[in-house]
Amino acid sequence: MQWTPEAEAWLKRVPFFVRGRVKKEVERWLAEKGKTVVTEADFLAAKEALRGRTSEAREGWSLEACFGGSGCENALTDSRRLLEALEDLLRRADLTAFLKKKVGGPLKHHHQFRVALSECPNACSRIHIADFAVHGRILLAVEPGLCNRCESCLEVCEEEALQLTEAGPVVDETRCVACGACTRICPTGALSEAGRGWRVLLGGKLGRRPRLATEIAPFTDEKGVLRLLEKTLELYREENQRGERLGAIIERLGWEEVKRRVSPG
Repeated sequence: MQWTPEAEAWLKRVPFFVRGRVKKEVERWLAEKGKTVVTEADFLAAKEALRGRTSEAREGWSLEACFGGSGCENALTDSRRLLEALEDLLRRADLTAFLKKKVGGPLKHHHQFRVALSECPNACSRIHIADFAVHGRILLAVEPGLCNRCESCLEVCEEEALQLTEAGPVVDETRCVACGACTRICPTGALSEAGRGWRVLLGGKLGRRPRLATEIAPFTDEKGVLRLLEKTLELYREENQRGERLGAIIERLGWEEVKRRVSPG
């Protein structure tokens, strides 16, 4: 649906973290009335009609992905198949009915179990504040003997995670985000890809007690991601109190206990 500049200006006043949801609600409301263009008057009318309703969630979960699959040059993975599998798993978990029972009333958006996926470590889909988060990454292989000391890798590494020693390149694993920039510039193969996969994080949230998501798996494949989500949902359903977010459960149980119950094997 097209938006006039005046309507877009009103939309930009909406807080960024709910802007996409408000946009969809406005377009849905206007589409039901046969509208194909959102004007300023339309937006204000929709705002008045939907007041209060936009604070309620239709589902007990949400799934957000970045635009990497549409051709982003930074994309390391193709998540289309994984996204379908994640959505199917979330639907089968019936979190809407579960959370309505826990909350004892209408679901608000802050009750939702949020899953976010990014095709690279840039994390455009705000993975660090999601309950269950996944981002694409490479597995870096280092062959120091092949290095010709051209320093190209040092120039492209935004994290300054590489050093060149007499023996060749050394990677600081605490700084490296596995974006693969160094492998694409290395002319000799001293730095190369050994594979591509996913990093998984748990427990991110905003609110009164914000918490960044914690890494549960540094590297896994699609099957590993789905197994982790299944185990995470199992723990979430067993321990949830009054519709709280996963991050609150982690803080109450402790990370080591959560890791023990969620990690495979």
